[in-house]
Amino acid sequence: MIRPILACEDPYDAASKFINAGWALDFSQPPESGDPLVGISLFDNSILLGVTDGYVANSEKEYLGCGVEIYLTIPSEFFEEVHKKHGQLAPTDIELQPWGVYAFEVYIENYKFMIAAV
Repeated sequence: MIRPILACEDPYDAASKFINAGWALDFSQPPESGDPLVGISLFDNSILLGVTDGYVANSEKEYLGCGVEIYLTIPSEFFEEVHKKHGQLAPTDIELQPWGVYAFEVYIENYKFMIAAV
């Protein structure tokens, strides 16, 4: 299993955007723990939200997520509901992809996600 850690200015604020779009909060380490990390998931897909401090130079923060697209698959019976829940984040329309699955794209915290039905 791959579990990416996405660098965020504020992982707690970032987590709220995911949670408002229907993602589950798996855990949240308190800032004073020394490891401010938040785990979130959407069905069987999980990611970690970490901090930029110590990981991303100030001059590079504007490039967070640049060139990366995270591809998630979810059960088809929940696909339209998930798309709707991402509405406040301006997802693309659901489209049939050339490889035969329906998917949409959405940016969350400058990271591009493609969410596909299986």
